[in-house]
Order: sequence, then C-alpha cells, then structure tokens
Amino acid sequence: MFYRVDFRCDHRDPLQRQLDELYGYRDDIETRVLHRLRLNLFFLLLRELIEQRVVTRLDSALDIGCNAGAYSKILSDFGFKRVEGVDIDAGQIEKAQAAFAVTSPERTIEFRVANAEELDRMRRYDFVLCTEVIEHTARPERVIENIAAALAPGGVAVVTLPNAFSLPYALARLAYRLKRKPRDPVFEDHLRYPFWRALKLFEDRGLQVVRTSGTNLIFNGRVLRALENTPLFAAVTRAQFTLTRHWPLKYAAMFFYMVLKRQN
Repeated sequence: MFYRVDFRCDHRDPLQRQLDELYGYRDDIETRVLHRLRLNLFFLLLRELIEQRVVTRLDSALDIGCNAGAYSKILSDFGFKRVEGVDIDAGQIEKAQAAFAVTSPERTIEFRVANAEELDRMRRYDFVLCTEVIEHTARPERVIENIAAALAPGGVAVVTLPNAFSLPYALARLAYRLKRKPRDPVFEDHLRYPFWRALKLFEDRGLQVVRTSGTNLIFNGRVLRALENTPLFAAVTRAQFTLTRHWPLKYAAMFFYMVLKRQN
C-alpha cells in the first residue's frame, strides 16, 4: 500500500519525500504537517468506513479536486476498481498522472482536467471525495448538487472544509484584521464555513450525515519549527490529532470532515 499513517513528517522518510515533491512543501513545515494530518485522517476514516460496512461497494470512486493524486491512490489501494481524479489545474493533473495513473484489467486510476462546478451528472460512483474544494468555488451550491448527483444509491461521500470556528482560523482572522493586511481572497475563502454552515450545505440533498470528524486542533508554526527535530514532535502531533477526532473537539478542528450517505 502506498500510504501509511505517520506523525513525524520527517523529510528523510521516503514517503514523506514523495509527498514533499508532489505537493511542493519540502521547506514548509506548517503546510507539510497540515497536509499529512489530513491524509492520516482520510486513510483511517476510509479504513473504518469499509470495516464497519458503511462503504459496501468498491467498484468506482471519484476524487473531486484531486490535486497531485495521493488521495486517489489511497482509494485504489483500499480496493476501488475504478478511480477517477479530476482537478481544474492541468499542472496538478500532469503530476498525478505521472505518479499514480494505472490502466489494467484489475484496476484503473485515471486523471482528467475538469471543473467541480461543471461535472457530468450522468455518471454515478460508489464513493465521492471532495476535500478543500467547495470553499474556493464561485458556485458552491452547484458543486454540492454535483456531489449529490454523482453518488449511486447507497453511495458514500467524504467532504471536508476549513472550519472558520476553529482556534487556528480565529487567531489568523484576528491577526489579519489587526495588521490590516492587503486582501487575501484565498484566506478569506477559508473563513466562509464554520462547521454548522458546512453541515447545512447538505440539507435536503437526499444525503444523510452518518459521521463527522476533524483534524488539527491547535496550530502554531513557531511551535512546530521549534519541535521539528526533537522526540516531542511526533508525540505532540499524534496527541492533538487523536483528541481532535472526538466530540466535542472535532467541532473546533481546523478541518471539518463529513461522511454522507445517499439513501437507497
């Protein structure tokens, strides 16, 4: 299997080096840790959903906003026979194809350029992943409609959004205002959805929220850099990761995860 859960985020590790190269955060400890924890959570969550029979069919999966393809590869490794990754960025699709594309009678991983707001609604999938995409779109309602339409009866979606209610974003928002920084549309996009608004997005869509989770409770770049090369680093990242998965702290997580299931 390509992926394994890890809390060291050590660039000397071959898997971490591969992720660093794919996502371009070799010298950015903050982004490296944030992304690795999100990968950790998705890996563990998907394993639990399969083991607990929430996900029962492994024929097809769609990764919306696939970026450099790591999530698509995880889906394939868990047994999905046909995985499609789509992203609006052609450069990311090229990276994903070079790293993870597979075509064989047993399984396929394919990548293509596509806009999340303009997906083909005639295709159906057993599983849909959409991670940190909705907040950056001009028509989020359209993306949500596409996610709902893409799920086959009984299909499962995992959708994640930055949680504006979290302490890291609250502190970042305060600093942004006090320092009167120039407008940053990408940062402002991250402040659009506190967890309750994220949940409300999927009301009346024919989807049931069957589980929620979250990752990254406390995030401080200076602390990460100070601990990076010490034995405490992995222990601290693991502890805050574990705590944030559970009620009520998951609602204060920097990234909020929703598991939704289409009714038969």
